[in-house]
Amino acid sequence: MRIELKDENQEEPQKIDENDIRYKHESDLTKKEKRELEKMKLSSMGLGGRLQYIWAYYKPQMAAVVAVIALAFFVKDMYQNSKIHTALTVMVIDSYGMKQEEAEEKVQEALEIQDDPYEVVTVDESLRTGEDGVALESYSQMAFTTKVAAGAMDVLIGSEDYMAGFQNKDEYFMDLTELLPEDVYQAFGEQEDKYSITITSDQLASDLEVAYEPIQIGILANSGNVENAVKWLTKLASELEPV
Repeated sequence: MRIELKDENQEEPQKIDENDIRYKHESDLTKKEKRELEKMKLSSMGLGGRLQYIWAYYKPQMAAVVAVIALAFFVKDMYQNSKIHTALTVMVIDSYGMKQEEAEEKVQEALEIQDDPYEVVTVDESLRTGEDGVALESYSQMAFTTKVAAGAMDVLIGSEDYMAGFQNKDEYFMDLTELLPEDVYQAFGEQEDKYSITITSDQLASDLEVAYEPIQIGILANSGNVENAVKWLTKLASELEPV
């Protein structure tokens, strides 16, 4: 009979603790045990391994969180934008367009809305005439037609040559003799054209960044902000020298 002697240096097989969550099947784990197991896995990993593990196993949850945050900002922006109202849009023909923000601030001050974040003034200086100074360049003409048709323009400012180029002014502009209070209209001095106000002012030319004088101002027939347009002209009448 063969007798095998036990090697005292040989390690005994490690006994498996059936209650150790590391050896349990995943389907047998409780939610608490699953969380504990994940903590154990993460604690045994380096930083890079942890990031990869988190990304691999929590990618859907992380994407959902990002989506919820993005949606919250989107809804907030929509709500804020819904409260914004365009108080006045002024189109200036042939402006240098270097001080647009300053020009907008001055119109806001004239309308007394400079402290209201939801009342917006736009001074558009994007349209240009050709070399003759009368007709708009092709791109500018298309933009002008689109803006007028959309009712996206309240006040038009241009040179005498440009404003004289409108054949049927009553189709484009309001009759200022009827629109403006009599004292305001008279404050601008004698006018030859009831569809525009003619102003000679170095200060206004500087504010609007135009090289031509006098300056002519008309209110579009389909303006949605007539009251503010009148208020702005009234302010100009009180500040500028009459023609």
